[in-house]
Amino acid sequence: MHYEWLIIDGYNLLHKAPELAAMLGTDLQAARHRLVRRVEETAHNMARQTLLVFDGREAGSGPALTSKYLEVFFSPGNLSADTIIERLVCKIPTSDKILVVTSDHAEHDTVSSAGAQTMSSEEFMDRCERESKKPISQQTPPGKGPKLGDLFPDGL
Repeated sequence: MHYEWLIIDGYNLLHKAPELAAMLGTDLQAARHRLVRRVEETAHNMARQTLLVFDGREAGSGPALTSKYLEVFFSPGNLSADTIIERLVCKIPTSDKILVVTSDHAEHDTVSSAGAQTMSSEEFMDRCERESKKPISQQTPPGKGPKLGDLFPDGL
């Protein structure tokens, strides 16, 4: 199935990749950058729009976290990534066309009850590995669509 939105719990996914999780204590920015590069191809093959949400306590920026295939978002200091994900699922009118990637059981239950589909972080990382082995000719071009700011035009 091709989804309208793929919303990824960034740190949850990062902790499921042992080599990236090991980098968290020494080079957080590099770990996030490598995660973006690892998931961007798979993400654009699964959904029109992808949002990778991180808790904002140690927000990053710069070209290392930009991608033409997905949007990286850091939650404001007073909100968690989980809260942002939950609000997005509730705000998007077609919640049944949303796939949330997380292995957090409480988050899974919350977004599922709002109508979104879920995939575990482990399953998504496995899919990323499989996708990275596909020839370029079998990959689909990225979709165009609304950005996070369109859903929260007046802030959170």
